[in-house]
Amino acid sequence: MLNWDSSYSVGIQEIDDQHQKLINFINELEQALVESDNREAVVKVLNGLVFYTKDHFAQEELYFRQFDYEKADDHIEEHNDLITQVEKLVYQFEVSGAFDIPNVIDFLKAWLIEHILGADQEYVSCFKENGL
Repeated sequence: MLNWDSSYSVGIQEIDDQHQKLINFINELEQALVESDNREAVVKVLNGLVFYTKDHFAQEELYFRQFDYEKADDHIEEHNDLITQVEKLVYQFEVSGAFDIPNVIDFLKAWLIEHILGADQEYVSCFKENGL
């Protein structure tokens, strides 16, 4: 399980809350995959993760446009790459009913933490300068 750590904070409550919710979704997915033989429950969590991730990314990208964030294109590309990869995982699971659970969970955890500690930290000063 992945636990929120204060080092993950971008110092903007709205974004930190969303990041914590993404961590909770990943933990919920891990629990569903490890403990449940209910395929429908896993698909529900996967789809919830995808939906919430898209919603979170859309909110960040709205701020990029509002604040004319200079690295927006690169950041959005990272977002799009993750969504593509996760949608492929969802499709794979829906078709075959299985995937490499440890690798999927490790990938999601690593991507989220690296993204928060890397690309997301880069927009903090821009967001704060614009009132967030």
